[in-house]
Amino acid sequence: MGAAASYLLGDKDEINDIVLVPPLFERDHKGRSRLAKSSYDFLFIKPNLRWLFNDYLPVGAVKSILYFSPPEDPRISVTARFKASVDHGKKYLELGESKYGSANLRFQETPINPSNFFDVRISTQDETAVRLRGCYYDPVRGLGVFGTLKPVLTDDEDETPDASIGLRYSTPKLSAGIAVNPFADSCKQFWLVARDGALTAGVQLREPQFSGALQNDGHQLWREIQSKMSYAVAYSPAGPAIGRGQFTAALEVQESQRLVMSFLHHMALQRLCRNPFEKGEVAGITNYLDIGLQVATSLKKKHKGQHDSATNALRLGASCQVNKNVLLKGRVGTDAAVVSFAFKAWWQPSFTLGASAGYDMQTRKPVFGFVLNCENYGNIRYERGQRVAQGGALVQRHVALPQDIANKEGKGLLVRQSDLDKEVPYQSRILGQTTNQNSFVL
Repeated sequence: MGAAASYLLGDKDEINDIVLVPPLFERDHKGRSRLAKSSYDFLFIKPNLRWLFNDYLPVGAVKSILYFSPPEDPRISVTARFKASVDHGKKYLELGESKYGSANLRFQETPINPSNFFDVRISTQDETAVRLRGCYYDPVRGLGVFGTLKPVLTDDEDETPDASIGLRYSTPKLSAGIAVNPFADSCKQFWLVARDGALTAGVQLREPQFSGALQNDGHQLWREIQSKMSYAVAYSPAGPAIGRGQFTAALEVQESQRLVMSFLHHMALQRLCRNPFEKGEVAGITNYLDIGLQVATSLKKKHKGQHDSATNALRLGASCQVNKNVLLKGRVGTDAAVVSFAFKAWWQPSFTLGASAGYDMQTRKPVFGFVLNCENYGNIRYERGQRVAQGGALVQRHVALPQDIANKEGKGLLVRQSDLDKEVPYQSRILGQTTNQNSFVL
């Protein structure tokens, strides 16, 4: 460690030029529960594009999320969410009639390995306001079990609870699983996903009605399977970790009804540090740029002049994290065009304020949105000018390379990602996110 600190920070009386690498603006809270769901639904950059198109870009709504976890026992966490529509009055913006909130109490085995957990959610929106969920995964054998129960309190004796019990086999190369409703003797979903190098392919059946189809001929059964089957293929050469990848292109056919093409590129770029409050040894700072595209069209034959706006859609989004405090986002599509500005104060607890403005293509009216988030999930690893390497210094900073110095003097190009990877551990590729043994499991 001493040799590494000397290499990174120079001798005791000398501090080398450094490049700042800020943490990601938002941590991956959503990915903690992915092994309690279908792998098919989490792969093919589906959650990535939801983050890009939706987070800090509310259209005509106010959103607030609170994350709290006691430092004495980080296995326990509480998440509260609130959302309300915004009505555009004559003089002021007011909260609309549509309001709902939820609270989630979660217990996980360890913060490092959050895949084994149990949580309880209470919501004011759903008819079934309570949800119980649990998951256990054994990384050695690749086997896991998960389940969800939404209790129903009703006088109707024929109504069955909405529940599912699932089994999965997941490794870095293959994932297969099934979930059934034990109260209704029905299959909720079945998936099979495989990965070989940069290619990932998968298929999923969602709520097939086998009982009715089996009473008829085989042709009827095949039609039922086709109507509930989705399949996709993705190309992602950036790395084996599951989550926010660097480059992914995907094609998906959804239940023989819809064709979706998706693309996402996450880039880590370096620029000159223009902050007048920084020390002179700061040669540059890393920015994160995300660009995503999603196009969907119906596979059904349409009559002349017929257009289905719910099926045919296009979205193009971009996100730029300028530093650890500022995030700029924008999205344009067939539904709306929205831009947003978000500011994060890394206090304890930390606060995030965001405001968005745009134009709704459906109502042809301007829309505004607001975001307020608060969390106390722990300190960030962000090194500045210490003479002693601490915490994640080996990940979060590195000695300025010759390309960095040339860039500071206006003589060279930005540092390439491959150059960074040669100087710091593999974790630099995910830039601020921690990995565990389950991060590479499908």
